[in-house]
Amino acid sequence: MASSKQTDSALTDRESLPTGWSTWLLDRAHLRYGVISVRILLVVVILVALFPIEFSIGPRSETPATMFAWLPVGLLRNGLFFTAVRIGLVVAALMWWWRVWTPVSCWLTVGFGLLLWSLRMENLTNGAHVFNVTNMLLVVHAMWFQFYHREINAALDGTVAGGAGELASEAVQRCYPRWVFMLCVFYLGWFHSLAGFTKILSSGFGWGNGVSLQLWTKLFGWEPSPFGQLLMYDDRLTTWMQTGALVIECACILVVFNRWLRYGLGFGLFGFYLGVLTTFVTFGFHFNALLVVWFLLPVDWWFGLKFSE
Repeated sequence: MASSKQTDSALTDRESLPTGWSTWLLDRAHLRYGVISVRILLVVVILVALFPIEFSIGPRSETPATMFAWLPVGLLRNGLFFTAVRIGLVVAALMWWWRVWTPVSCWLTVGFGLLLWSLRMENLTNGAHVFNVTNMLLVVHAMWFQFYHREINAALDGTVAGGAGELASEAVQRCYPRWVFMLCVFYLGWFHSLAGFTKILSSGFGWGNGVSLQLWTKLFGWEPSPFGQLLMYDDRLTTWMQTGALVIECACILVVFNRWLRYGLGFGLFGFYLGVLTTFVTFGFHFNALLVVWFLLPVDWWFGLKFSE
């Protein structure tokens, strides 16, 4: 009998666990932070669409670089097609900004953004992962609009479904679910941890020996950079700095477990990006640094992102 009761209790606990997690993830906050997040991402994609992007002339590799590698070469290298995609991205992003034809315009923005960056990567001899974070966070927020576009539109238009008056108008503005924010935090942590572990798998723990960073600084660094000059000063100091950056990257997945871990690792990651941006000024990680600040630093607290539980 005792064993039967223990089994029933265990089953009850297991059944209640998903409900607890789902309640926690579906808890809502005021949509202000989410709307600003979307607009930051849309500004980024519009800037990407407006920036001049070069193509490298020469034979293409047989190894696909993106999911659009299957497109005909004539289309991949067609300047008119590339221009049309850029225009489509700007139009779709502006439609999302003004909530025209949502959530369809949200997914059009995601699709055009992915296609635009794929065309760029398919036509370069080398490239950097400077748009991956933006694109994936756009996917997360497109999901938010997919499931909550009626509530979002009602809140932003100042209308209240059901005519419950002023009390309901405050309630209807709480339509930014926790899962949207936490999924963004998770992706940022996962992205940077993958970067760290990939370095270890590719080069071993000796990756942070300081020599490689000094070589990169000498070859590609901005010579007047104070941080770059510091890196060239002493290889032992550079080893500590490079190893520290690797440790921070690998630990970034921990940002999902605790607010203070998120803030601490966020500050460490921002320091890493600050060093990169002031030394390798043309590498283009500005957008990643901006999104790290927005989602991992105490910006959520400053903007009053408070959930009820």
